[in-house]
Amino acid sequence: MQMFHLDTKIKLEQNEDMRKTVRKPFRNTETVNRLGSGQMRFKRRLDLPMWHQDHLLKVSRILIEAGKRIEKISNESALRNVDKCLTAQTVLKLANIDASRLTPLDPRERGSELGEYTDRGWVNKAGHAELNARDDLD
Repeated sequence: MQMFHLDTKIKLEQNEDMRKTVRKPFRNTETVNRLGSGQMRFKRRLDLPMWHQDHLLKVSRILIEAGKRIEKISNESALRNVDKCLTAQTVLKLANIDASRLTPLDPRERGSELGEYTDRGWVNKAGHAELNARDDLD
């Protein structure tokens, strides 16, 4: 009877050792899954027009509104952390869309470049003639 008890105890110890050596399948976190699928990015950039005096107040309102919305999202307890980040990135995308619609619009054609070398190096002069023709700029 005593021998059976020792054998059972040894087998249990061996099973515990086996459990320690068995690897668990590797799983990515939900954040890594979202980054890998292209739903999220590490960084978000904002393209804000700032060449006209009317842009200053409009851009500041966009940034204040986006900041308030992101602050509300960060304080939301019902969302997971990955969902908070994804929602905040969406807010920044919407702010970027709002900023792209600000008037006066950029006079340059998208993708165009008109550059030349000056004493400061390469300068892109696309749109400079249009801005010089405006009466509302200094």
